[in-house]
Amino acid sequence: SGVSIFRSRHDKMNRLLTSSSCVLLSLLLVSALISYGSAAATPQSTIKSNKSLIITTLLERIPLDAAVVGGEISRRDNIAVDNTLVFCVRGGDCCDTTPILLGKVGVGAAIETTLMYQLLKLSININFVSSLTKRIIQTTTLLLIIFASSTFGSIVDMGLSAASKQVLDPNSTPNPDWYSGLKKPKWNPPGWIFPIMWLIVSKPTQFIALSKLIGTQSRNGVHYPNLPLLAYCTHLALGDAWNKVFFGLQCTGRGLAVILAFWSILWTCVYLFYQVDETAGLFLVPTGLWVTVAAALNWSIYFQNK
Repeated sequence: SGVSIFRSRHDKMNRLLTSSSCVLLSLLLVSALISYGSAAATPQSTIKSNKSLIITTLLERIPLDAAVVGGEISRRDNIAVDNTLVFCVRGGDCCDTTPILLGKVGVGAAIETTLMYQLLKLSININFVSSLTKRIIQTTTLLLIIFASSTFGSIVDMGLSAASKQVLDPNSTPNPDWYSGLKKPKWNPPGWIFPIMWLIVSKPTQFIALSKLIGTQSRNGVHYPNLPLLAYCTHLALGDAWNKVFFGLQCTGRGLAVILAFWSILWTCVYLFYQVDETAGLFLVPTGLWVTVAAALNWSIYFQNK
């Protein structure tokens, strides 16, 4: 009787976990669609030509290499067209000090990691449904986490991040005017290769790697805390954080610090996956190599635009 009571409680808990995961998946998908629709419907704003007002309101945001000449802000990365001034903050549109900004990034990444990790655990630990239903739930969860991880970050910061926009609209670059104005190395990859590498090479190979890892762990026994899954979710969260800092805040130096952490956790993840399943680890290598290119590009951009 004691065993039957335990099984009954266990079944109830599994049903509760399944219901919770399904509701969370639905909310995440709806949130992504609503956020994307709102972002697409919002027109880009410009700063009109009241130059005295511009100088007054943006005075604290002018870096040391800017100058006010003849009542106008004169600097290399300002664009004035038809009495319209577009103000581009080359050094970073962020008023936080570096420790405070990196602290915020760390907290946000930790929360995002926790959300993704717990959702993966829920999808793995569902045992009372049929094998087909479990596979559908796991596949949906993996696709959501791999291809739309920044949706979790959007829930944390209550907005659509640069990474979300890049996944939903891969042909557009966040803040293209700012990014195109940066000095880049001669080996800078062409723009068309980025969506190909992320969406056609990196993300599908991550899906294969994660599926192999979960399959091997399911056969050999899953132990918690699950370090490979935790490292994987952490690397996704740090990747989303880098998009926000580098493209969103336009901070090349602080972005370099974030992407180095992102790169380190990713290669740690490759090692942990390889220890469990060699094939799973090898399928993460393309992502590791591409992030190495991105980190080197960020490094070069930072030192060429200091």
